[in-house]
Amino acid sequence: MNADLERRLALAQTPQTRARIRRWARLKRVCFVLAVPGACVFVLVLVGFPLLAVAGLFVPGLRIFTDAPWWIAPAALAALVAVILPWCVASLLLEAACYADGTETLGTITEVVVDTTSDSEGQPQYDLTIAAELDPDASIRRSVRTAERREPRVGQTVRFLHNTLDPGALDDILYLGVVHDTPRGKRS
Repeated sequence: MNADLERRLALAQTPQTRARIRRWARLKRVCFVLAVPGACVFVLVLVGFPLLAVAGLFVPGLRIFTDAPWWIAPAALAALVAVILPWCVASLLLEAACYADGTETLGTITEVVVDTTSDSEGQPQYDLTIAAELDPDASIRRSVRTAERREPRVGQTVRFLHNTLDPGALDDILYLGVVHDTPRGKRS
């Protein structure tokens, strides 16, 4: 087990949550192990077959590849997607399981840093620093990277889950989003 998974297991409060975390971590690991050879096969098919087909035009012994079935490349892509999709789902469910025993808290954005270079589709990433007052004597700070349609502003209220009250655990956060003051039906 890696250190991050052990830390998450230590923060889980119930045996059921620890079992869920282990189960999703195991499935994520298995899907990743299956995705690596799947990606290699897809790249070999995508690059290798056209090269062999072109070589078959000039080398008589390789003519068999000029008549290769058209469905081989889409089948390799479908196999790759069939393995990568469960890995993505397992990753999301592992993250949710890690915060199943967490505390939902409202916090205030204290700092916003915009990173427009990280996304190829043009949607900027935002590094948010969030502060939350738990009671008059205790406050926590958390830091998260997110992509929002609307730019978050300093002073906005956000919801998040956290497992520990340690003020120095900046990465102990499952960001749930900005709390809007307008009713759900009247958003613009």
